[in-house]
Amino acid sequence: MNYTQTPQAATPELSDIQGLIINGYTHPCSVHMLFKFDQSVSNLKYIQGFFKDLLPYLQSAEDWGALKPEIMLNIGLSADGIGIVKPDLDVPNSSFPSTFKTGPWDVNSAQLSLGDVGIKGGDPSEWWNQKFCNDDIHCVVHVYAMNPTAQEKIVGIVNDAALKSNGMVTELKPLNSESGRLEQYLLVPSDYIHFSYRDSIDEPNLNDNPAGKDQQDLNNFLIGYSTLPNPIPGPLSGPEAAFAKNGCYNAFRILYQDVEAFNTFLDAQAESIAPQIKNTKDYAEEWLAAKMCGRWRNGSPLVLSPDKPEHDTSKATDFGYLKDDMQGLKCPFSAHTRVSNPRDEGVEVAGSDTVPRIIRRGMPYGPPLSIDPKADRGLIGLFLCGDLSSQFETLYGWINLNNFSNVFDPAENTPQDPLVANRIVPLPGNIDPNFTIPMEDGNNIVIDGPLPQFVVTRGTAYLLLPSISAITAIANGEA
Repeated sequence: MNYTQTPQAATPELSDIQGLIINGYTHPCSVHMLFKFDQSVSNLKYIQGFFKDLLPYLQSAEDWGALKPEIMLNIGLSADGIGIVKPDLDVPNSSFPSTFKTGPWDVNSAQLSLGDVGIKGGDPSEWWNQKFCNDDIHCVVHVYAMNPTAQEKIVGIVNDAALKSNGMVTELKPLNSESGRLEQYLLVPSDYIHFSYRDSIDEPNLNDNPAGKDQQDLNNFLIGYSTLPNPIPGPLSGPEAAFAKNGCYNAFRILYQDVEAFNTFLDAQAESIAPQIKNTKDYAEEWLAAKMCGRWRNGSPLVLSPDKPEHDTSKATDFGYLKDDMQGLKCPFSAHTRVSNPRDEGVEVAGSDTVPRIIRRGMPYGPPLSIDPKADRGLIGLFLCGDLSSQFETLYGWINLNNFSNVFDPAENTPQDPLVANRIVPLPGNIDPNFTIPMEDGNNIVIDGPLPQFVVTRGTAYLLLPSISAITAIANGEA
């Protein structure tokens, strides 16, 4: 491979970009298969053979036309995984971002924002149900299929490729389920999660302008396109920059959802809320669920539909807070969707007024509570970004500590996202454990906390989704 830095392109090279970066797949079936590589250079040819067997199914971002591929896959590599398949890059001493190299379990970096440390069942020492170590994950193969039969076929292809590796590629199975794999569960409706919210409504626009400063621009996600004076993402120079060009980072996160605790909480709180809002208990449950999320469970944003869910606004994304809701009377300041995307509300963190964006691909795993109350269930989250620290970790830090905007009083204790935040135990003195819902008459509804831990991290891996050409070079053993 020629390591001379190529000119930065003005338009994306779709044929060289992995498809899930640009496209939100609508295939109803997916499995996310984790692999560990042998680290001996003498065995690299077997790992290269694994990649070669997967190449025919590797999906680019090119338009596939009217007919969707029945089966396809995309591939992510951890920093350690890149070091194994590309030993010439000397990853530990390379210019890959330090956050990517140290990993999401680093207490001096990622965990300062993610806050999983000390959470029962969610501490990094307990990830993956303790079936393997965090740094065992070298590769994740994301497979997609149009139906269960096709899913079985593509999973079989990937499994056979690993079995042919003479033991140099080992599949890691994290779940206590029949297959042990992270398999998408087809909920009905299909675009909902276990908490019964419509999911994946609002995504960045991915404008092509390489000099664009908007956080939605593709150059904030795709490596090698930015023409700004201090471009992100990187690496920006050396052989690692050539390898990473047309790639994107993925914070691959498995989030257990305690549906029973969530339903019990809504039921209990609705008893006291119903008379305060002068409505029925059933309405109070849905009202509280909406206030916690920022959208009704059908997807209607509270800013546009403050009193009830509406079909016309169920997928609405064109709204803000500055003009209509700077008192939080429609959507509470700490509501999940408002925290994760404050829009025009105004943010101020370390001198920055930028709202970071991430591309999110999510799908539920595990059966519903009604089918198997004891089963593991939750969300498989792919959080795509150009910079893990300034985009993904920054947003997660906001979720855990709502201190990024002047709508939060700096003289008061810091609130948390009521739905997703890690409840830091014991709570430090500057944390407000309560969830406050501003009311027009000034008699705010305050739910005493700490709230239950509705979401618990079961595992996280930081991956690079390399270009098609980079994966092809790995498969062919090219330097």
